[in-house]
Amino acid sequence: MSSDDSAAIDVGSWFTTLARDWWVIVGLIAIGLIAGVVVTLAQPKQYTATSSVYIGQTTDANGSPMAGLNSNAKAAVQLLSSQAVLEEAAERAGAGLSAARLRRTTTVETPSSTVKTTTSVVNIVVISVTDTDKRRAAAAADALAEVLLKRIGGGVDEKITLLEAQLAESRKQRAAAVARSVAAEKAIAAIAAGGGSTAEKAAASAAWVAVSQAAATEQQALSPAIQKMQLQLLTARQVEQPRILHEAAVPDAPSRPDLKVDVAVGALAGLVIGVIVVFARRGLAERRAARRTCT
Repeated sequence: MSSDDSAAIDVGSWFTTLARDWWVIVGLIAIGLIAGVVVTLAQPKQYTATSSVYIGQTTDANGSPMAGLNSNAKAAVQLLSSQAVLEEAAERAGAGLSAARLRRTTTVETPSSTVKTTTSVVNIVVISVTDTDKRRAAAAADALAEVLLKRIGGGVDEKITLLEAQLAESRKQRAAAVARSVAAEKAIAAIAAGGGSTAEKAAASAAWVAVSQAAATEQQALSPAIQKMQLQLLTARQVEQPRILHEAAVPDAPSRPDLKVDVAVGALAGLVIGVIVVFARRGLAERRAARRTCT
């Protein structure tokens, strides 16, 4: 008998064994199904609430992205796991939540994007909190997002405040230059309409012409500076400034336990155990038959 024939016989005997003791497998699958249902019903329902934070992107004076601590997603994850942040978030959330419990029930993820073959981390932090109380889970996720925003947003807020002040001052200077220019033009027009020789009018208008030219020069210098500050301010608000993308909603349905998953796992476990038991029964029967033959 060739090795292929013996292998075919072995496989055939396996199927025969499984077919003969099918009731064992079916019975254990049924037990697994029941166990999955029992486990699901015995476990307390847990709810998962999720909030997300855009941590911002640090830019240089020209608005080009650059490395910065507040735009480092890994640093944000480490910050969310710090004791100080957890304690402050637990205090904000209330409902008897402790920092230790919040640490156990919180999951922080940083999504990534893939362009061609390069994978990079997106400047977004997703915070998920799982709790038996769905409202407490949502409050905790929002509290963590708010504390993170507070910790990483201070520098950008100061930059925005400074840019707003500089922009307001530059606009004030430009308005004053425009006012001086208008006043000079009115004075020159009044001199031209008045009496006197051309030489006298020219002499009287000289000072106002100088004022008008100086005001025009100042306006020309201020306008590009104001435009640049406006662009920097827009970049700081839209790109650099961290913000909460969405607050955690109170979940409608529990995230755990999952009846379908528990039942499927129970059925699979019953199937595996059933197959093992069937072949164990076959081995035991073969050993008994071998002892009878020997005796």
